[in-house]
Amino acid sequence: FTSIMHAHEVAHQWWGNLVFPATYHDEWLSEALANYSALLVLERQRGPKAVEAVLDDYRKALLAPGPSSTIEASGPITWGVRLRDDGRLTVWHAIIYGKGTWIVHMLRRRMGDAAFLRMLFELRKRYELRPVSTEEFRALAAEFLPPHDPDPALESFFDTWVYGTGIPLLELSTSIRGKAPAVALTVTVRQSGVPDDFVTEAPLEVRPAGGGKPIVRWVHTNSEPALITVMLKARPQKVELAPGMAVLMKSR
Repeated sequence: FTSIMHAHEVAHQWWGNLVFPATYHDEWLSEALANYSALLVLERQRGPKAVEAVLDDYRKALLAPGPSSTIEASGPITWGVRLRDDGRLTVWHAIIYGKGTWIVHMLRRRMGDAAFLRMLFELRKRYELRPVSTEEFRALAAEFLPPHDPDPALESFFDTWVYGTGIPLLELSTSIRGKAPAVALTVTVRQSGVPDDFVTEAPLEVRPAGGGKPIVRWVHTNSEPALITVMLKARPQKVELAPGMAVLMKSR
């Protein structure tokens, strides 16, 4: 907290003062963007593992028992000050700051670092001394997605993470058939711990044997197991779901 507090407050010169929320439904943008800006400073000073440690603390706070099963389940982030209805700031703080920071981090992982920083610059430029709504932020962020993103307008992403609640348990299993140079890797991802209509996308990273550029496929998760088959020349070195904390999720 002490490592990011000053940077967070300085960042409000941009997120909150120069660019400000349109309504109380959009106030999360100011806090989430200021907090993630502070994490970018922390990352520069101490490396990505320090940022992951902070994100893990936020996840634990969201999964802590709350008025409705978990803190995170108390309501969507767009409820803003209405999340304070329990008479305490615990729920409001965990969701507005913690989940908000996770949402921005997931967008960064989806865009890539260079596009993410360009998005922040364009957000400041386009909405300088103007209010910005959550929907306007969604539309702007979608402009910086890489080609062939499975959710090009970010509508599913915002329905799941901004307008909805839930943190899924995602479990990965793999099977391999065939021999080099024709190896079939089949990946199964099972989702649980959320309602049947909970939908999101998670990046699957396959590292080829001997190094080289990782192969990335997006897994569409819902109540049914998701299956993806990747053809390789040899057995993979590593298969990982949502590396770099790319998705707010539980795992065993």
